[in-house]
Amino acid sequence: MKRKTLATMAVLMLASGARAAPADTVLHHGQIITVDAQDSIAQALAISNGKIVMVGSDAAVATLIGPKTRVIDLKGRTATPGLIDTHAHIVSTGIGELFEIRLGETKSVAEMVAALKARVAKTPKGEWITGVGWDEGKFADGKYPTAADLDAVSPDNPVWLENTTGHYGVANSAALKLAGVTAATKTPPAGTIERLPDGRPAGVMKEAAQEMITGLIPPASIAQRQAALAHMIKRLHAEGMTGFKDPSISPQDWAAYRNLVAAGGLDINACVLFSGGRTLASATKALGEIRSAKGDIAGVSSGSLAVCGVKLFLDGSGAAPTAWMYTDWNRQRTGVATGNSGYPQIDPAEYQKIVAMFVNADIGIGTHAIGDRAIDWTVDTYAEALKAHPTRDLRLSIIHANTPTDHAIDTMAALQTSYGSGYPESQAGFAWWIGDIYAANLGEARSQRLNPFATYAKRGIIWGGGSDTSVTPFPGRYGLWASMARQTSNGSWGPAPFGTAEAVDLKTALKSYTAWAAPLIGAGGRTGVLAPGMAADIAVWDRDPLTVPTAAIKDMAADMTLFRGKVVYERGKS
Repeated sequence: MKRKTLATMAVLMLASGARAAPADTVLHHGQIITVDAQDSIAQALAISNGKIVMVGSDAAVATLIGPKTRVIDLKGRTATPGLIDTHAHIVSTGIGELFEIRLGETKSVAEMVAALKARVAKTPKGEWITGVGWDEGKFADGKYPTAADLDAVSPDNPVWLENTTGHYGVANSAALKLAGVTAATKTPPAGTIERLPDGRPAGVMKEAAQEMITGLIPPASIAQRQAALAHMIKRLHAEGMTGFKDPSISPQDWAAYRNLVAAGGLDINACVLFSGGRTLASATKALGEIRSAKGDIAGVSSGSLAVCGVKLFLDGSGAAPTAWMYTDWNRQRTGVATGNSGYPQIDPAEYQKIVAMFVNADIGIGTHAIGDRAIDWTVDTYAEALKAHPTRDLRLSIIHANTPTDHAIDTMAALQTSYGSGYPESQAGFAWWIGDIYAANLGEARSQRLNPFATYAKRGIIWGGGSDTSVTPFPGRYGLWASMARQTSNGSWGPAPFGTAEAVDLKTALKSYTAWAAPLIGAGGRTGVLAPGMAADIAVWDRDPLTVPTAAIKDMAADMTLFRGKVVYERGKS
């Protein structure tokens, strides 16, 4: 549908008397990228009671301007639907930003240690110190930090510094001692303890092993979690973002969400996945929490918060590397990590029972699956459960789905067509922010399959974009750019170690953060598209992403963000 057709529709709607009252707000003199099924472009839109009532030409929309209408002159700027992140650890990211050492920009172990030293100087002896965000892929030598590195500046405080992936971290000797981790400690199932040549723990603990440390750290209070959530909503608004899915939350996180809703502070579309744990027993407990949470919000009139179901971890990380693969991981791009093909985090047979339980209860599932073997197991388990209990639109998703096989792609397509399930929730930013370590671990051949967006598009498979924050920075503009560029942050393995065959254009990438993402956060048919009847969730940008060079998309700035017609961010005024 072209601009002329949109204008004609707007005039006809007005002439019919369908919506003759003056609008509350009008945006005009701009380029409105609607992301509707026809990729329509308009000049203006009108908003009343938080919803879009007209989209069309400046002249058509001007008929809805009354004496009390707020008129926003876009002055040629571009507006899109507000961006949506389908996989963002919002509460934990906020806790990291407000209360922990932020290590995402460190370029060496020495810089990590310097940041730790500064925090030690302000921390009473004996108190835990935590940090988040380091990535050995950004270090010149690519080596892990060790307990000994941390001990030099933190002899009197237990320390845990989490890797950006969240799948491993490094502890100092004080933390290892508190946890009772020694050379004699057995490695737990579905975990890894990095060891020195003499068998002593080196400090880095992966997957289930890290819980030996993290289980000792005093948890954030509900008040801190609520502050973190409120902080992150403001940060999201400043990036033109109006929706997200927060996976693997705890009951304490849920209390923070519930409190913020009661206080009227959840000006964003949010849905949550409760943590399902690793066993049928923990998953059954989560099922009860989910049912209770759904009851909590059943009478909430705002409808900005949804419970989307449960998150399960089938495997580990591509950076560790611990994700479950058919063949061994690579090392330094061309070498082979002989004997390491990763491992499942849940017993595969137990996982099948857990999935069947949630599907039979009509509860949505997001399964973390990074390795090709884990992805196959996930989609096949979904197919089996849905065949036994046919249910449409549970939106069962494959979180990350980094390197799917042809079989997995075929099954995703079939699941989407038959059941409204089988949706990849992918992070284009993995290729950028942690792309150097990914390229090293995947090797040359598997790297070409990372995030196969072009193949999805050809097969009619839709996916949701996201950041996995704090694994990668959360602004959606980074994901749009990375979907097109597929470049790594350091270029350690050349300018395009993942190739460009699976890149997509801006229109396709934008859909994965808007129209396709909305149903995956429980907001399908309400947001994600700028059309009459939809919520006025809108981002106004400082440039036109359809016309600027690809590299410039990463640096876009949101000039204004509206949520349900209310201006929640305005650059220079917020």
